[in-house]
Amino acid sequence: MPESLGSASFPSGDLLLIDFGLLRAWCGEPAEGMDFEITGPDAAEVSARLDLAMVKGRYAFDFPDGDPLAKRVAEFGLDASLAPIPRTPHHTRVQRLLDDTPGGVEVPFSAGWAVAVRGVPADRELPVYGERMDPDGPDAGKWRSVWVECAEGEPVRSVECGYVLVEEARLMFADSTALNGWRNDQPYDGLFDLVFWGRDAPEVAGRLSAPATDQQDVFGWTDITEDELFEHYSRLRSEDEATFRTDVRPHDDHYRMLRQMQRTPTESGVVEVDGGLMTGWFTSWGDGAFPVYRDLAGDGTLLRVRVELGADEIVRWQRRFERLWFGDLAQLAIVSNRVAHDGEPTCWLYREDPDNERDSGWRVFAGDEPEEYVADSANCSLMPLRELVRADPSVEAVLTEPAPAAFERATRNDEFAPVRG
Repeated sequence: MPESLGSASFPSGDLLLIDFGLLRAWCGEPAEGMDFEITGPDAAEVSARLDLAMVKGRYAFDFPDGDPLAKRVAEFGLDASLAPIPRTPHHTRVQRLLDDTPGGVEVPFSAGWAVAVRGVPADRELPVYGERMDPDGPDAGKWRSVWVECAEGEPVRSVECGYVLVEEARLMFADSTALNGWRNDQPYDGLFDLVFWGRDAPEVAGRLSAPATDQQDVFGWTDITEDELFEHYSRLRSEDEATFRTDVRPHDDHYRMLRQMQRTPTESGVVEVDGGLMTGWFTSWGDGAFPVYRDLAGDGTLLRVRVELGADEIVRWQRRFERLWFGDLAQLAIVSNRVAHDGEPTCWLYREDPDNERDSGWRVFAGDEPEEYVADSANCSLMPLRELVRADPSVEAVLTEPAPAAFERATRNDEFAPVRG
């Protein structure tokens, strides 16, 4: 069942989907690097062959030195060359890239890349909806997809626009022109919040008479002036023997959005910037690269611009992450130093009942250790199974075998064979 996350408007008709935690790197005039245009009849083919994140269409952005790139272009032997162009403001990048690819394009900037789409309705507010994963599945509560509803109708086909990069676990639908007015680190009311949390935060709060905030286990001072900010921050710095983390939060547009997101069941918020309504939300999957689509009616009408947060590749990555760091591959094995330190391949391993909940029960050897070597505990190390797999991926195939079990092989290139009895 779709849930409402808010609404957005796009007066320019150009939609930008971006991790708004990265907007400190989104600016009118990029400070460092060089921009180029790939020219000539074979420019598109050269761009595709380069396969670089900062090369999109016929443009190459934010390169520290153009010579290596020009050399690579020449090496293809095609009818194309690299021409320097004036530094391209980020909003201008959106426009130029959409002029060439209006159906949707990745827009690189120094902190990553966003996705832009041209042709969304510009004359009205558009609802933003989200749909969650299966409530009975392992990812219940997380977003499957979030989209801007451009027109009513049932999509009959979807066109991929690219992947949006997320590094701050949040996303926002914004008008690409109105985004020029976004405030980062510039409080609209001249005020700040200074908060802190962590192991010793309650004791520090008591000593400094810092009140609790409306966030659980977070203390500090809200709605303070810049002078008050420096005063309280100096007092916090004097607590150098305590363990806690601090955060300075200017009352900027990022702050406005987060305040709403932290208070709604959908973890979403809406702010108005330069005549455009922008809807932001937490991905619920953390960071990653998420595919973006245009959903179309049979006659080509744009019905939705959708980001697929619960895409199959994201779910597979999540399962892998959980297994590596919290599941069976996070458990420990007793590993011969011939494998753990000398880099020898695993050729003999067996599993017994584990000694404790962190123990996998696996005992791992190179297979050529003499008995006296194995008998000395100093010649073995405790190692997470994920590190064993990282060093030798072929080992993973047998690690789900329950105890008692044993496997051997002659060399790294052989398959493991079970040892009976």
